[in-house]
Amino acid sequence: MMGRKALALLFSLLILAMPMTFSRASAASSTVVILVSDNEADCTLAQYISNLTGAPVVVTPWGVYNPNITTKIVSYAPDEVIIIGGPAAVPEEYVEDLQNLSIAVERWWGENRYETDLAVIKNATSKFQLHFQSKMIIAVGNDTMAIQRALQLAIRERAMIVFVNRTSNITMVIKKLKVKTPAMMLIGTPAMNRTLAKIRKHIMERFKECNCSEMELNITAESVLKVINATEERLLLAESLMKNSTSPAAERMLKLAEEQLDKAKKAYEQGKYGEAYGLAIAARAKTDFVIRFADMDFKKKLHLHMNMMLNRDLVRIEIQVKFMKQAGIDVQDLQKLIDSIKAAIKNGDYDTAHELMAQLKELLREKYRTGKSIIKEKYYPEKHHSGKKHKP
Repeated sequence: MMGRKALALLFSLLILAMPMTFSRASAASSTVVILVSDNEADCTLAQYISNLTGAPVVVTPWGVYNPNITTKIVSYAPDEVIIIGGPAAVPEEYVEDLQNLSIAVERWWGENRYETDLAVIKNATSKFQLHFQSKMIIAVGNDTMAIQRALQLAIRERAMIVFVNRTSNITMVIKKLKVKTPAMMLIGTPAMNRTLAKIRKHIMERFKECNCSEMELNITAESVLKVINATEERLLLAESLMKNSTSPAAERMLKLAEEQLDKAKKAYEQGKYGEAYGLAIAARAKTDFVIRFADMDFKKKLHLHMNMMLNRDLVRIEIQVKFMKQAGIDVQDLQKLIDSIKAAIKNGDYDTAHELMAQLKELLREKYRTGKSIIKEKYYPEKHHSGKKHKP
């Protein structure tokens, strides 16, 4: 029973994930693609780097692997993919998929969103030879409204976006970024007053001659509703994943998230937008915990069953093969191998299935190498024939 449930979970993720649709890209021509989760902090950094370089951004649901996302990346026929965020946010399965196609993968991340922020700034500066102004737009790392506004200001002023929490040491951040006498703008909503007060105090004590300013954002009904709706979508995904999990801690956290989201909705209906905003953000953080643990639980079970692991790999590759066929690449030899692997699994001949799987991955890699120009011409012909370089 457990095996069927786990496979059902795998296929449910494919259904829950965004549909595989492709449209003409308007970004600058590039062989680099940025992959990031829908975590608001990481995603904002990805959008900023994309704005500066023209590299397209592909977004995956936080903590969840979806093979359709791989094909979205492959549609750009990239030579390299930069992942923003750690393995908990952007699962390692994406790295496996891309490296199997001989696509170089580089991950920019830290132990949390604050360390990831610094890693992205330092790596982007080095890799793309970007030059930022000596100005820092500082926002609390889970303050959705402030993060969105920080992106707008950073683009306008070519500033560095710095995410903080109550324990952040701005002095150390400046030292790591090697910034001299920076200008700073602290931006936030009233829901983050305690954190903002602590950061403000630190800045005033350490940077008495600093060119500092502050912007307080009003929490509107519209902005709160967006956060509530986004949290509800995340919660639905967490609930789906928990159907195949037995983690008591995750179950308790899921219940707390449900309760907080319910309170957020009630506060919103009563016009208490600040309270609703804070509750929705807190609930969202708990859903991330649930998603992470449910996914870990599923993977532990998966490794105990050879046929499930083979079927999982086969599903991932079949989606890539289908994409290549749609792009106009001849995949008949790939399909023959897939059929042979299915037959070996059905007969319980796992040694043969593994040997054939290795052949399939090697052939898939060669198909991508020789078919990159076909993919580019199919999905982004205007990028294939012309493009511009990133802005240093």
